[in-house]
Amino acid sequence: MLVRKFVEFFFFGSIFLGVCVVSLCIETNLLLHLPLNNLGFYLFVFGAVLVQYNLHYLIKASAPLNSMRFEWSKKNKNTHLILMSAGVLLILTGMLGFRLHHFIVLFILGIITLLYSLPVLPFANKKRIKDFGILKIITLVMLWSLITVWFPADGMKYTSNSFFLIFIGRFIFLFALCLVFDIRDMDIDTTENIRTIPVIIGVKKTYVVIYLLLGVFIFLTVVQYFRMPVIGPLNAMILSAGATFVMIAYTKKNKSDIAYLACIDGMMLLQALLVIIDSI
Repeated sequence: MLVRKFVEFFFFGSIFLGVCVVSLCIETNLLLHLPLNNLGFYLFVFGAVLVQYNLHYLIKASAPLNSMRFEWSKKNKNTHLILMSAGVLLILTGMLGFRLHHFIVLFILGIITLLYSLPVLPFANKKRIKDFGILKIITLVMLWSLITVWFPADGMKYTSNSFFLIFIGRFIFLFALCLVFDIRDMDIDTTENIRTIPVIIGVKKTYVVIYLLLGVFIFLTVVQYFRMPVIGPLNAMILSAGATFVMIAYTKKNKSDIAYLACIDGMMLLQALLVIIDSI
């Protein structure tokens, strides 16, 4: 029972996701052969994840049928508040070393993040970015691509072509992962008239899109290899893409929230760990 409570807290409190996002930031620096950021930077990123996702699930009003995460959130609203408070503290601590343009960019990203979850847009039936299916996934993927690629590399010297290849590759990889979650949420999105890609084109075609995106991701990795012939990152990206294929097949049969979080979000952590291990 204690282990189960910890697992639910770790995954449903978005702590695991925070670890995944921080790991991608580290991966970016290693791929670009840049020094790692200071501890405050990673505390900020981790705190931002805690705030965004705990706020999202604190106010979430509906979820797919038999969602363990939704039931956990309804029973643990105080836990969400505590984790949000901890996230705010981490954000404030991490911001001490930021420059002015960081504050400007992060303020804009913060506003977009709030608009994603909070029903404040001036429309009759659709008041959150999340209510606009295509815009939802593009916004979410762009936010995390900026946070995990641009943010850790900002202010350092790197090859622009390598940066853009990594940014585009990260965007495509995250887009594929987010599509898997959109497939899981298809029924509730249909009920709420949120026209995500699976709602529009169906599940089978969406899986085809996901596999094509992973194929493009591998192609970009190969292009990067010919530009910078280092075998470690190539192996890491191909292995993580292959593992993603396997985990997608697994989640077709096991649709529990923890399975999705561990197996799909976990592909971010796996990819980063493969790059980190290669750099040691």
